[in-house]
Amino acid sequence: MARTGAAIETAALREVARRGYHSLRMIDVARRAHVAPRTLYLHAASKERLVEQALRRRAAAQIARVERWRPRADAPESILNELVALHDREYRLESVLLETLVDGALPPPVAAPLRDLDNVRLAIITRTMNDLARRGAMRVRAGDAIALAHALLSYPTWRTALTGPARRRAPRLVAAALRSAVL
Repeated sequence: MARTGAAIETAALREVARRGYHSLRMIDVARRAHVAPRTLYLHAASKERLVEQALRRRAAAQIARVERWRPRADAPESILNELVALHDREYRLESVLLETLVDGALPPPVAAPLRDLDNVRLAIITRTMNDLARRGAMRVRAGDAIALAHALLSYPTWRTALTGPARRRAPRLVAAALRSAVL
């Protein structure tokens, strides 16, 4: 049952990312998940409920991973590198979820997990930058460093960096830009 539920959720998110929320059809989700339509309707009575459940469950798992993050290093440069690496890992791991949340034209209640995830990300960035400011490691105000890091590490910026000319070098370039601007 758990494996079927996971397959249905993954199929729903992929279909929303592919077609958009408004063009999502339950029959397409069932086909992609390799389940009967009746099985799909046992998991969720409507596409709204299906997408909301899938987004909330996947976002909750990602939020839990992000909330647990703490830098291992003491050097300011290494801390910023680790912060960028965290975002890189999470974006690569949950790209379908993030594409769905950003591009899926979701109704506001269904898109709530994006706000929750963004709030957690901002809290991690804020905590990290305030810690570096308390150490006297930054040459800019903490608020400016937070704003810059939040902009550089936001999903639309990250997606553009990963799909643009930098591609695989994007994490190194983002980390270098962040280090040179704030340290």
